[in-house]
Amino acid sequence: MKATTPTPAAFVEQLQALPSLPNVFNPWRDFDEENDSGSDAPKMRAEHLKCYLEQRLKTTRLVLVAEAPSWRGAKFTGIAMTSERILRNEHPDIPASAVMLPIGQRTSSEKHFPMSLAEQTATIVWSKLLDSGFRPDEFVLWNAFPCHPHKAGNPRSNRRPRLDELKVTADVLPSLLNMLGQPRVMAVGKVAERALSNRLRDSASPVRHPAMGGATSFRDAMTQFVEEFRRQDKMNSPGNRGGRSF
Repeated sequence: MKATTPTPAAFVEQLQALPSLPNVFNPWRDFDEENDSGSDAPKMRAEHLKCYLEQRLKTTRLVLVAEAPSWRGAKFTGIAMTSERILRNEHPDIPASAVMLPIGQRTSSEKHFPMSLAEQTATIVWSKLLDSGFRPDEFVLWNAFPCHPHKAGNPRSNRRPRLDELKVTADVLPSLLNMLGQPRVMAVGKVAERALSNRLRDSASPVRHPAMGGATSFRDAMTQFVEEFRRQDKMNSPGNRGGRSF
């Protein structure tokens, strides 16, 4: 029997149904009493992700898969590699309309965070993809481990997901790719590379994660990838398939 293609709403429900794990925060279900703006924050993050995916459902050509959400990014936005500063149209170079419309809502506590949070990886990734000529609806950002792993007792921290945690959530990425029509996939960083190596055939060469001094390497690798992407478009899609960006 042919597998049913999930809808964005069903995909979000799949995320919300993931088992609870120690020192792991599920942005689309869990409420951070200290750091969230209110008890409706998980619902807002779920709506962000659903809207983001709905606006890319028929147009995604590339999925970038990094390691895991950071506390300054998807923990509060619900969207991988996307900060509240971008989502709220407060970034000087990346418009909120690139992420989704209508503009998303803030879910971080203004008491603890007077300004919307910025996140370096989010800025680097969004800027590079848009500068490379991709339309915003041609790519989706995701993580090998979808939830936010943090150090014990410190939700404002990041850590690498463990192998057992990656196994628990292994069905999430295949569901996402099935929903998006099996686009090209690129691993960003070693954790994503290892997580994807045994599961995906049509994946591009991995690139270095832009964090911890890897920004230049990431940008250079993405430049090479985009050149290859354009060459393949010319070979496989004469006439540029009716107006694609490449």
